[in-house]
Amino acid sequence: MKITVDQTGGEEVEVILRCREVDEEVLRLLALLRSGLQRLCVWDERRQTVLLNPAEVVWCETVEDHTFVYTDQALYQTGLSLGELESRWGDLGFFRAGKSAVVNLHQIRSLKSCGGRIEAALPTGERLMVSRHYAPLLRQRLGQEGSV
Repeated sequence: MKITVDQTGGEEVEVILRCREVDEEVLRLLALLRSGLQRLCVWDERRQTVLLNPAEVVWCETVEDHTFVYTDQALYQTGLSLGELESRWGDLGFFRAGKSAVVNLHQIRSLKSCGGRIEAALPTGERLMVSRHYAPLLRQRLGQEGSV
């Protein structure tokens, strides 16, 4: 892939993708560009609406039919399900870690194998366990079949 930046002083950023065919790499780039423009609508404990950049999200969990979103700084709630979060921002690193958790892979500080499961250390100080079901998918996603 060749990347060229042309700084011509236009008023708006324009992205042009030239390709022989629309393959998986081009689709990933398009998804990344589109998702970077989107914001995650959440609310805080005072029920004030906040629009988050998905990159700010460390992890999400569902407890009693409520979905909570954790950042470095705060805890929020969203009306989206974990499945919706994963499908909307999977290309940005959102990964299903268990039945009730999604983690942002770009926020993981370290990984440790724990008898078929994987323990992920997060910048919030929390440790999230990736279930046995999702651990092989995480290894595959990280390209580390034999490690972690």
